[in-house]
Amino acid sequence: MKSSLGDGGNNIHQGVYAVTPSGRFLGKIDTGWPTYDAAGSLRNLRVAVDKYREMPKSERIGRRVMKESDRSMAKAEELAQAGVLKMRTTARHYAFPEMELFDQRHPEYAKLDAFWLSPSEQQSMLPSTHKKGERCYLADSLVERMLLHCQPMEGFGAWWKEHIQKQKLEVEVSKVKGSQVFLKFSGELAMSADSQWNKSDYSGRLLGVGVWDEKLKAFTRLEWVTLGMRELKELKSNMHRGGTKETMIASYMRLARNVKEEQGLKPHHWEHYPSSIKRR
Repeated sequence: MKSSLGDGGNNIHQGVYAVTPSGRFLGKIDTGWPTYDAAGSLRNLRVAVDKYREMPKSERIGRRVMKESDRSMAKAEELAQAGVLKMRTTARHYAFPEMELFDQRHPEYAKLDAFWLSPSEQQSMLPSTHKKGERCYLADSLVERMLLHCQPMEGFGAWWKEHIQKQKLEVEVSKVKGSQVFLKFSGELAMSADSQWNKSDYSGRLLGVGVWDEKLKAFTRLEWVTLGMRELKELKSNMHRGGTKETMIASYMRLARNVKEEQGLKPHHWEHYPSSIKRR
């Protein structure tokens, strides 16, 4: 399968391709840049289907068992341990002067990712006593993983731990009703990177709400929003257009709904997640 993509005419296999089970290349399906052409992609798909139908059955079907070495990408890890909390995250830039669709900061390009927390990390987000007014700070290790390994946060400027300048997030018990503990989250985030590959700053605030059910030992609601300014110290011709270096960016993080598409979305940096979260 991997070698069959060589017929595509390039060595960068980004996109959607049609290949027969026997490994015959049928065509590249997606088309259009920077705005994808849905009609053109449909035409390409129909051409690929016609090619497939015209081929003898003996040429369509593979004659050998596929091996791990045939994979274009490594096999993904198994899913998470039981009790892991899964959050769905999205982020996008606000409109800015001189913006063009080629620029990766264009508001049309929303980022989608996931952020998962182990049972012990969830417990650490609660003050030791569940009384109104009680407060505590979220563990630095948890906030660092959110900033470094979560795609919306990754766009804020922190690639490595030393880029993080401020990461204090506080949680306060706002109300207790029966087994439900109502929580408010707030804090400031600041990052600064000055390396060969990443020269940018970010400063912003996080606000959020949550409800912890003491009987269920689980969050029944958890929502975080961040809003801040990102400054690029260096614009790159292959990623940006115009001269605007400072843009506003926002993210929204919430519990993943109980649907396959959201529950199964793995975090962008899954390979760096702690073993306490991964199912073995």
